[in-house]
Amino acid sequence: MTVWFTSEALADLCTRTLVQRTGNGSPAARLAIHAMDAGADGWDPPAAWDVEAGFSSREFEQILAAADQRGFYHHDGPSWQLYDRAAGLGVQTLPSPLGLPPWELASPLRLFLHWAYAASNLRLTHAATLGLDGRGALIVGASGSGKSATTLAGLVNGLESVGDDYVLVESGSRVVAHPVFAVLKQDREGLRRARVTMADVERTRLNWQGKIELDAAACFPGGLAEQLEIFALLIPEIARARRTSLQPVTIHEAALALAPSAVFQLPGDSAEGFRFVADLVRRLPAFRLRLSEDPVEIAGAIASFLAAEGAHAG
Repeated sequence: MTVWFTSEALADLCTRTLVQRTGNGSPAARLAIHAMDAGADGWDPPAAWDVEAGFSSREFEQILAAADQRGFYHHDGPSWQLYDRAAGLGVQTLPSPLGLPPWELASPLRLFLHWAYAASNLRLTHAATLGLDGRGALIVGASGSGKSATTLAGLVNGLESVGDDYVLVESGSRVVAHPVFAVLKQDREGLRRARVTMADVERTRLNWQGKIELDAAACFPGGLAEQLEIFALLIPEIARARRTSLQPVTIHEAALALAPSAVFQLPGDSAEGFRFVADLVRRLPAFRLRLSEDPVEIAGAIASFLAAEGAHAG
């Protein structure tokens, strides 16, 4: 990915946030992005969506798709993101140098990455991950279901991860997850429960969700893996149980846990997204992960599961 920035602040944000790939076996999709903003000389502010014309987002997506293009309009900005799949060329236009919606500050350029990887039969997926010795599980479910807290509990207690929000999934002969963004998110209470003690945490500015954003590689040396071979789906449930337990669930339950956020949070290619989810839940066994309140016990239960299932899958 090559990006031309008019905003130094956005360039710095992307440098801090995006994982730089170094492995020879990493999947590749080539794209070039012009990240423009209204502060640049000669560049106008983003045009507003004409709501009175009755033009729907669905119609907009269909018209672009017919020309093998993708696009999205953020009403909160406002801002536009447009991508030509054949040329591998994208344009983002913002109202100010760092005028991203607040939820994209931890995952900048994610729609361009999503569109480019989708054209290469890979999928940017809204999921967390935990692994042991290179093999692991996707942790899926709605926001607030405990994905990030479960990932944090595992990282603090010796497991590895490739992300707790968006990860890249390839579904070839093996299902493999790769890191895309280097940021982990958790609130102060979650950090306290996980027994994370960092001097700078209390002084850190909270994001739009009231969470602290952590540099995964810096906070957990060796914990951010280059990739994980995925052999299961875990659906967390904040059960406050005495002990963490895992219970098999149906393909239907797994699809309901994965599809809404994996497809609808990443507009464009929705039909391909549903096909990808359907393939994934058919290939991977899924389990309800009923969580206790003890991060050490949670991590131990997941580690035992990963060791047993990984040996079985191998």
